[in-house]
Amino acid sequence: MSNRAKRLARAGIIMICIAAVGHANMSVHAVPSSSELQKKTSNLQSELNGLNGQLNNLITQMDAMSQEAEELAGAMTETQNRLNEAQAAGEEQYEAMKLRIKYIYEAGDTSFIELLCSAESMTDFLNKTDFVKTVNEYDRNMLNELLATQDKIADEGKKLESQHQDLVAKQEELSNKRTEVETMIASTSSELSNYSAQLERARQAELLASRQAAEQQAAAERAANQQADGQPTDDQSSASDPSNGEQPADTNPVQQPVYTPGSSEGKQSLGSFRITHYCNCYLCCGSWAGGPTASGTLPTPGRTIAVDPTVIPLGTRVIINGQIYVAEDTGGAIKGNKIDVYVASHELTTQYGVYYADVYLAD
Repeated sequence: MSNRAKRLARAGIIMICIAAVGHANMSVHAVPSSSELQKKTSNLQSELNGLNGQLNNLITQMDAMSQEAEELAGAMTETQNRLNEAQAAGEEQYEAMKLRIKYIYEAGDTSFIELLCSAESMTDFLNKTDFVKTVNEYDRNMLNELLATQDKIADEGKKLESQHQDLVAKQEELSNKRTEVETMIASTSSELSNYSAQLERARQAELLASRQAAEQQAAAERAANQQADGQPTDDQSSASDPSNGEQPADTNPVQQPVYTPGSSEGKQSLGSFRITHYCNCYLCCGSWAGGPTASGTLPTPGRTIAVDPTVIPLGTRVIINGQIYVAEDTGGAIKGNKIDVYVASHELTTQYGVYYADVYLAD
């Protein structure tokens, strides 16, 4: 192949790399971006603040109505007492009137007619007649006043009872509305938590995609510079050398585990453990992704395991399937007889799967 053809082939490879970078960015942003999720969470937070304000307002109104209900109950009790007193006074006045009438009309053994006929003069007769009339009018007026008072108090009682019924209806309405707002608050809070978690994952994914794009762009630029200088690219240097038949080296190799063999013969058994696998990505470690272990070391494939420190203290060396590992990390789901083995990539976490194995102390 001529040098010109080789240069064209290399240029084609570079264009493919750049296109791959663009495709990676497009696939990442096919899902909602962090800015969109941030806007959604801000709107939900504002909505939640408004609902909390409504709830506080409802609680204030219900407290005020409870106070009003207590005052109304006191007024109804007082009105009922007044009505009872007025009725008692009316009965008392009625009994007194009957006694006076009995005295006037039955004065001893003398009848009312005899009383009038016993008048010594016309003036005496008129005086006795006026006296009887005055007493009757007084009793009638007193009874009418008492009846009017009773009617007035009864009307007040009816108004208070009507107010009480209206107040009970309003309290029930506010209670139902409060239940509705509390349900909306719970739903909005749940939705806000969900979008907040999505926002955090989107930020982590965008950060990872940005790093990957930068690395791929840098690799493409290195290849372009090497091609411009007439030098073979990194992935072609080994293939262009006919002196060896080895495969070209990976420009960005995955960290391979370096296992330390160990024999479990004569070692103390810690029992059977459930073995899982994890890496340092966001899916496995969340906000701790890319960071050190719980003991402060950098996680290393073939060495680092996450344990329950109450079962296996940090720093302990153990043997699993003939390999020596060091307890350097912990995890929220690693409780009891569980061990999480650190591997180089997320693909390996599913490839190695979950199994049970006997674990021994290495020392």
